[in-house]
Amino acid sequence: MPSKQVLPGAALLGAVLLMFAAAPAQARTLAAQSPANCVLANAVDSATYDLLTITTWSEADQDNSSANWAQCRAAKLDKELASQPQLRARLQTLRRQYREMRAIEGQLAGIRAGGGTMYSHQVPRMYPGLEEELASLGALARSTLGAPTGQHYARVIAQARADLARYIKLQRAYTPGPDEDYGMYDPAEWAATLNRYETLGKAIMLTLGNRNDTATALGYSILTHFTFSAEPEEYGN
Repeated sequence: MPSKQVLPGAALLGAVLLMFAAAPAQARTLAAQSPANCVLANAVDSATYDLLTITTWSEADQDNSSANWAQCRAAKLDKELASQPQLRARLQTLRRQYREMRAIEGQLAGIRAGGGTMYSHQVPRMYPGLEEELASLGALARSTLGAPTGQHYARVIAQARADLARYIKLQRAYTPGPDEDYGMYDPAEWAATLNRYETLGKAIMLTLGNRNDTATALGYSILTHFTFSAEPEEYGN
């Protein structure tokens, strides 16, 4: 297989890290391109919102639409939780942490693939799904529906922990092969990024706790809704 060539390492790595800067900031930039229609977003699903607001499709417009819909739904959830400020604050923190994890997954996948815009576009496009999950988590956490415990929920939590550990292990084991001449890969940056990712996962698990109930099971499952896989066969490496 021919060697895959990219820009010189330092310059391209810097560009990639800027591309995958904090997800909430990315959402604000996207939203600035076209104002969010929150009346519509709060009434329809994200696919319908895309249909009705994207007049001429482009990658940027799709990113913008996804971010706008999620922004509106996040504001709606905040409003619904106005009387429960502690729960609202926890969900806001979880949103930031989940989003940062998803952005890092895109960053790592982009490096392993040698670049490509799909790895940045996919990050805002997962916001709507995440926002739906956070709304469900909020609904469970503020009602008796989130309290039931059971072995099934314990298994969901245990599986999420195992899947997250496997993801991190696979990423830590990665090094470019002989046919991969990727200036984007820097061992120190790779390790530091994974350390940040692991720290985020631990912080989320600390917030969620260890109670084997429905709300906790959902929170753990969100951890492993990876933006991109860490499996070597996904990248041919």
